[in-house]
Amino acid sequence: MDIKVLESLGFNKEELFDRIVEKAVDELLTSSGFDPETEEETRYQSQFKKEIDARIKAAVDAKIGSIAEEHLLPRVGELIEKADMRKTNEWGEAKSPPMSFKEYIAYRAENYMSEPVNYNGVSKSDLESRGESSYSWRENGPRLTVLMKMYITSTMESAAKTALTDVNKSIAKGIEKAATDAIASVSKKLQISVTAQ
Repeated sequence: MDIKVLESLGFNKEELFDRIVEKAVDELLTSSGFDPETEEETRYQSQFKKEIDARIKAAVDAKIGSIAEEHLLPRVGELIEKADMRKTNEWGEAKSPPMSFKEYIAYRAENYMSEPVNYNGVSKSDLESRGESSYSWRENGPRLTVLMKMYITSTMESAAKTALTDVNKSIAKGIEKAATDAIASVSKKLQISVTAQ
């Protein structure tokens, strides 16, 4: 069949070209197979289509990332720097003087480190926020002091355990050597003589 026959049937070159391209693209992007559950032939995305989709997604993500890095991140940094972090009541009325974000972080760090905690470094409000009873909670000092004590205790216990293990190994080696020397000395002194009768 040539182009003249197709034209006589009512197809022009452009329509024919469009149909060929459409069919080729469809064959590249989809596959067909037999579904044993429904016992019917089914069509699904081809591996080529999945790879194309993944590349498109990666390209879009990269472009959005570069735009965000260039335009959005500096703006977010500015907004954070200029943020008014003052405390408000439930109606949004200011209840503290204005604070920048840096001042707010310093304020929160100071409050956190000076908050009263028990011997485990847990505050009463921490227990209550977890729904645990604070009935037996007893203050052991500010969090910074308690955490420092816990760190020092843990470090010293670890060092003591290591030193004790080293001493035990050394003592064991000394005992082993002394026992070996004693056995050798006794065996030299003992002479076994066998006489035949």
